[in-house]
Amino acid sequence: MKLRDKFWLWGHPEGRYNNEFGNTQVSRMTPMEGCLYLGVRNTFMVPVGVNVNRRQYNKSFKTLKGVGWECYDAGRNPDVVNPLIEESKDFPNINCVVFDDFVRNGEFRNIPVENLYDIHDRLQTKGVRPLDMWMVLYTHEFGVNEQDDNDFMKYIEPFDGIIMWNWKESKAHEIPEKFEIFKKMTPKQRRMFGCYLWNFGEKKASTREWVKWQLDWYREKILAGEAEGVVLHTNTMADLDLDAYDAACEWMDEHGDEEIPD
Repeated sequence: MKLRDKFWLWGHPEGRYNNEFGNTQVSRMTPMEGCLYLGVRNTFMVPVGVNVNRRQYNKSFKTLKGVGWECYDAGRNPDVVNPLIEESKDFPNINCVVFDDFVRNGEFRNIPVENLYDIHDRLQTKGVRPLDMWMVLYTHEFGVNEQDDNDFMKYIEPFDGIIMWNWKESKAHEIPEKFEIFKKMTPKQRRMFGCYLWNFGEKKASTREWVKWQLDWYREKILAGEAEGVVLHTNTMADLDLDAYDAACEWMDEHGDEEIPD
């Protein structure tokens, strides 16, 4: 298996972040184009409030290894995952779902834990093959209060995997320390890292140095068996001639075809 096979795109409808989060340019790049441009083999598709035709996007993803769809609303209504399970019958590369921004300033407490177990059971047993369930968790949402971390563990338990994201470039130096806590909180879960190619948390372009440092560090953890992949965020600025995206492409050109254990 090649290293790029462990990389995912965090996909959004094309143009979703035009004139938002400090971006003043207009992008037209689709999620599938983003995968091709960045050289990755998988995508999480996250509509972020846009009413999309999932079937059309799934057709465009035909050549990808893995596809996952966002399903946060299933936390309150597990039936939300049923159409995704049905769609996986027609699209063999659909292999997971993801709960974006799970904590949401405490909104997660409105999700009954038993619903998460129900969703996990449906994903594992009701389709033509098991589908995995992933969660997005930010570094500023754990490692602050040990008791809060302990209380949160019951929400982590039903998930197959957790993706650790760092929201602000100015806090990137915290990643190694936070990862040690993250490992303790995810003893049974698979792990991935999120990597922003636009600094959403501080509403400005990411720097080449930050992106390269993250990808180098995440690669080390993948090779050490402590994590299994990286999610690049996102297609919606990828065609805007930004230095951070150029750095990500150059990094993938250098490392993407490295052979790693399955």
